[in-house]
Amino acid sequence: MAEVSIIVPVYQAEKYVGQCIESILAQTFTDFELILADDGSKDRSGQICDEYALKDKRVRVLHQTNSGVAAARNNGISNAGGSYVCFVDADDRVEPTMLEHCLVCIKENGADVLRHGHIVELWQDGKCAHTEKKSAPDFAKALTHAQIADEMERFWQNCSNYVWNYFFKKEVVEDICFPDIKVSEDHIFVLEALERCEKICFLAEEPYHYCMRMGSTANRWQETGIACQIEMVGACRHFMDSFAMEAERKAKLMANVILNAYSYAIYLLCFPQCTQTFTQKAATIQEVRKTLQVDRYIQYAAYDGLSAGDRMKRRLICKRREKLLLRLGPIFMRVVRKAS
Repeated sequence: MAEVSIIVPVYQAEKYVGQCIESILAQTFTDFELILADDGSKDRSGQICDEYALKDKRVRVLHQTNSGVAAARNNGISNAGGSYVCFVDADDRVEPTMLEHCLVCIKENGADVLRHGHIVELWQDGKCAHTEKKSAPDFAKALTHAQIADEMERFWQNCSNYVWNYFFKKEVVEDICFPDIKVSEDHIFVLEALERCEKICFLAEEPYHYCMRMGSTANRWQETGIACQIEMVGACRHFMDSFAMEAERKAKLMANVILNAYSYAIYLLCFPQCTQTFTQKAATIQEVRKTLQVDRYIQYAAYDGLSAGDRMKRRLICKRREKLLLRLGPIFMRVVRKAS
């Protein structure tokens, strides 16, 4: 039985999945199984996966009817036989030493979960236009569950939303399911895993290349996107409640999550594909503000580290000027898309 199971959900990725698979098969640590969960792709993605399975016995392909990325990942977990599990997206790639270094680090620290860094690659017109390193936190080599509460301010600031930023012991995640939502499903999964783990360690490297492309799920109109944000905030609250901390400290920690989720809801409503009238958008966003309890958290709003644009949006939100953002957002998006 392979020591590591690598799960790759695949859907309509024929342009990228070959490069992704090649980067995984080039690992210096070779005792792994690669599970390619084809989510009913209509392009050549499934065929490409099958071709690799014929060439390398470590590759297994799971074909399913189109059910979404959450179902594909859940299918992968159910079929994983390794002692450790990690996830890679089909349009991303990894460094050859990723598995080797993750295994050494997680074993040396006796941890259940490892968090590593990544490199963001912004792709436009088929070319990588910009790269940026996103390192794992360096405030500790490892933290026990109790120490996470002690270090929560710094830990929460560096708690990645992306499941591919982590390397898990199989026993921690084998009975956790990704929720069937379109956005933030991996954030919710990660929070539940971190809530369960006894110890997390950190790898001071960036072995994962996150290839960001316009038109991805997070960068387009989603009918259920706002509901997904509300569910994600609920998961964050549940995570915080699992630690013994005073209420005001939790509120301060949650403030950034709440305000970011609310800002993202406004962002979604500004997409040209959103068919709501302005009056409907205004009513929707006010309901979201009430559901997320934004007014409770604006007293804790922080601006450090935000771009000039994000600072402006946050100030307008705190002053209850969302309608201005709803007016200007669609205009700004049209200008940006025309320029690009």
